[in-house]
Amino acid sequence: MPQHAIVGAVRDLHQLITEHRPEGDRQANLTREVLDACGEAGLFRMAAPREVGGLELLPHEVVAATQTVSRADPAVGWYAINSMAASFLAAFVGEEERRRLFEDPNANFGFAFMPGGRAIPVQGGYRLSGSWPVMTGGSDAKWAAILGRVMDGNAPRVVDGLPDTREFLVRTEDLQFKSTWQHVSAMRGTGSNAFSAQDVFVPEGFVVAPGDPPLIERPYFRVPMLLHIISADAAVILGIIGNVLDTIVPALSEQKAAVTGEWRRDQVATQELIVHCTYMFRSAQAVLREVTELASQHIENGEEISARERAELYAIVTQIFEIGRQLASALFAGGTRDAFVQGHPLEQALKDLHAIAYARSATRFVVHSAGRVLLGGEHDPGL
Repeated sequence: MPQHAIVGAVRDLHQLITEHRPEGDRQANLTREVLDACGEAGLFRMAAPREVGGLELLPHEVVAATQTVSRADPAVGWYAINSMAASFLAAFVGEEERRRLFEDPNANFGFAFMPGGRAIPVQGGYRLSGSWPVMTGGSDAKWAAILGRVMDGNAPRVVDGLPDTREFLVRTEDLQFKSTWQHVSAMRGTGSNAFSAQDVFVPEGFVVAPGDPPLIERPYFRVPMLLHIISADAAVILGIIGNVLDTIVPALSEQKAAVTGEWRRDQVATQELIVHCTYMFRSAQAVLREVTELASQHIENGEEISARERAELYAIVTQIFEIGRQLASALFAGGTRDAFVQGHPLEQALKDLHAIAYARSATRFVVHSAGRVLLGGEHDPGL
């Protein structure tokens, strides 16, 4: 399938992003130069409605753009992914609310996946309070999508046997951020600091509940938001591994073993390692492309993505998390001794990949749902 123009646009930003990555890692936040360039390119509007200048990128286009930018710096890809939630939810709120969300059309959005807040119903909306452990890019964002639970007295309200969990679109100036990311060693540029809300009023028009229909009625917004976002998660993994292979294969081809003086390219163990890692990477990339292109075709044609097709997409995405960790670990253990030097791309990739897999461990329910469907059972509602 043809690629969107944004893929070329972010490819053109590769040098700028790589040049600024050390500073972003040092300050534990993307630099203003990178944020401005990526915002101008549309990277933070990938899932936003066209009515507000959004791109409505199809799943295979999101994967291509996110993988491309993550080769330069996975923190940029992570900013883009976290901007997708609020962008996508803009289709579920009214025209005036959408206008306010995109007053700055190039700004990134924050996102808090864990439901760390308590929402008290009041006249015209909710009072939101709570604490959340991370929000990527929150200090740069103007708005954020935050998960919270609606309360019924002192306990969460229960709907269909589950806590009433909703998305709250909140201005970041109403939140309190705590600098907790300065001392991490992985994905430093994401600026994923902790934050809290203290009795923040959220108007009803900025709250989206599960099952709410989109107010912009197009097939794109009938697809579960998770399907759009989780595909991009896998693309960050592939971007990191692709960059590692681009770095380590040429290095190994010109390196001699310290003890024997033998060229590494002539060693059987090195040959097997590179063949294994290269083609595991390319296989994962090919399968992800296949399932996201199929999903994209369905969306373009206004067709439903079947439960099995969604299960296959979720299955490969979650496996890519594991493949990324395994390949980085194998290359670190059997590749070049240079990887033990602090700041080497492989040393950094090892930490970043394990951090991403840990961050997405909260979505293990997706694996279970996919497995159930592949075994002939029913998929979970909302997936």
